[in-house]
Amino acid sequence: MYWGRFNPPHNGHLKVVRHLLAKECHELIIAIGSSLASHTERNPFSGGERTVMMRDLLAEAGLLEKCIIVQVPDGESYMATAANLRVACPPFDAVYTNRPVIADIFCQWGVVVKGFPDFERGKYNSTTVRNALLRGGNVSSIVPPAVAEWLRKNGGIERLETCLKDKYE
Repeated sequence: MYWGRFNPPHNGHLKVVRHLLAKECHELIIAIGSSLASHTERNPFSGGERTVMMRDLLAEAGLLEKCIIVQVPDGESYMATAANLRVACPPFDAVYTNRPVIADIFCQWGVVVKGFPDFERGKYNSTTVRNALLRGGNVSSIVPPAVAEWLRKNGGIERLETCLKDKYE
């Protein structure tokens, strides 16, 4: 199981999925965290929108048939969110994460936890994608074509601009 917010999915996520399917497992659960969060600067896209982007990305890469996508709502703590994940997901043998707090929780539950290469985390991260959208929308070097197309067709730039405007001081 690979857990992230995928807000939005980018080339780093795709590289991780490819790596895990090639080296670690034959089927992968992709858990979209913070699935109820949307329309904020950090989480501009809904869980449903991120699911569609991830589905399109996986289909384009020829990996959709090897993946199961689930949505996981946040809890009041990381532990509660991880418990939500266990309920939302089909059974899994291992958790793939580079987040120490997530690793600690699942290790306490006796679940195998493994890391993965960072694949240029400084270049490939969702904050970079959101910032690039706000600077003019050219994200073709950091997101797969399917995600770039979804963002273009569905007003990704406009959503981010709206989220940034909606601040009370």
